[in-house]
Amino acid sequence: MSLLRFDLRQSRLIPFVAIALLMTKMTVNFFDMEMFMASYAAQAGMLLAFVIALVLLIRNKTLHTFDLLILTYALVLEGVSMMSGTDWKNWIYIAFSITTYLFLFNYYQDKYYTLLLGLLFVLSVAIYCQLFQCILHPEKWMVEDTKDIHGFILGGNYNHIGSRVIVALAVSIITVRQSKWLKYNLVLLFICSFVILFMVRSMTSLSCMFLFLFLSLIRNKKLLSLGIAGLFVGAILFEVIVCFSGTGLQNNELASWFVKDVLGKDMTFTGRTYMWDAAIRVINQSPIWGYGYPDREWYMANMTTRAIGAHNYILNTMIYGGVILLIIYISAIVKSIAHLIKINDVNSMRLMSAFGVFNIMMLFEVYETPLVFLLLTIMYYYPGQEPQSKPVKNE
Repeated sequence: MSLLRFDLRQSRLIPFVAIALLMTKMTVNFFDMEMFMASYAAQAGMLLAFVIALVLLIRNKTLHTFDLLILTYALVLEGVSMMSGTDWKNWIYIAFSITTYLFLFNYYQDKYYTLLLGLLFVLSVAIYCQLFQCILHPEKWMVEDTKDIHGFILGGNYNHIGSRVIVALAVSIITVRQSKWLKYNLVLLFICSFVILFMVRSMTSLSCMFLFLFLSLIRNKKLLSLGIAGLFVGAILFEVIVCFSGTGLQNNELASWFVKDVLGKDMTFTGRTYMWDAAIRVINQSPIWGYGYPDREWYMANMTTRAIGAHNYILNTMIYGGVILLIIYISAIVKSIAHLIKINDVNSMRLMSAFGVFNIMMLFEVYETPLVFLLLTIMYYYPGQEPQSKPVKNE
């Protein structure tokens, strides 16, 4: 028994393979590409990783406050979904993904960079494949309107590409000193990411990638701190003043001047204010516990036929679980950021800047909850100064 414990703890292969299996399912949208056998295989790989992570949790018998917050989020949302009759079955599979990487990071805290290398391997391959797909299939982006085009490797819709890209770049930056090859990979990832986002014309993601690149190049910690603080303050103010105004934003002269003259946007943010307004309306009908995890039919019946979801992560969180779920989500953010502030090295600040940029992107989009919580988990379990070691070798 003691030998088994030693093998599990010391192995680099187990965490690398488990997180890679999970990340394949979370990153690549096989189903939308009509690769159904590959989709089932990815689902099986995710379930295998979940079983491995569950066994590790049972052996470890230790959870942090952050872990409990994420588990509470998953259980509350499942409970509300079952009571409301929304898509509780699909949420179970999503919760499996979240708990899998949560348990893996918990058990393999001393193999933190091995886990990150497993993530980076899958994300890098997927981004390179996405670029080739765009080159080989120009019909996916060389059209006037790409909104209804699906089948991209990095998420069904072109707007979801940016969520995978920001996680990949954040992981690549903080692991870059593990190997000289990772330096080349980082440069190549940035180039490919910008090219892909330019091709598919995801302007919000493209602008935010430039912002993240700018922040990543800042070496002065005080200046970087100011930039990060500006990201979070700006996101909060925009959320409260603009997003929570819905279509009422058009009646605000100051907001009209800022949006039209300063940002150069139309007052609806390409129809998003209508979706925000519809989200606020349904939230007001159930502000405390929300409606659970909705499916496409629920959104069409209760909100608007313009698009699926609120196109704003905070509003969508309140649709899921009202004020209760929002408080849990914010508490998890606070725990992760507090941990990084305590460490206060350059890489911890880069992780904060990545999440800050991610929040700017999520003002206009709803990304998959597992990706959001994955970045928070990477932040919370960040150990500090990166060790100089050779990665991914089974001991």
